[in-house]
Amino acid sequence: MITFILYNLLSIYALWVFYLAVMNLQGSRDAGTLTPIAYKLGLPILYIGLALDFWVNTIPLTLIMLEWPKWGTKEFLVTARLTRLVHGPDCRKKTVALWYGYNLLDSFDPKGKHLR
Repeated sequence: MITFILYNLLSIYALWVFYLAVMNLQGSRDAGTLTPIAYKLGLPILYIGLALDFWVNTIPLTLIMLEWPKWGTKEFLVTARLTRLVHGPDCRKKTVALWYGYNLLDSFDPKGKHLR
């Protein structure tokens, strides 16, 4: 059980590290400074990050929020789920989603606010 908890916590941390890398690549792309070689080297980061994002949304975030993702609304990634929760009626889930957005996501998103 301890191993399961540790792996899930590490997967959340790893997702954040991949998020930082992808947001940095996006910022470079938006600024027009992303070179073709950097783009190609960044693709595996994007794809591994997407797989990790799906995992974290499916298992760790389900345990934290005590609810399954809304698969019918194509809520496959953490951002889609947190965005729904930020605008939802459940105060506890909204608080957790806002905490994630404010502390871990917004300041690293080139657009400013990650959860819209």
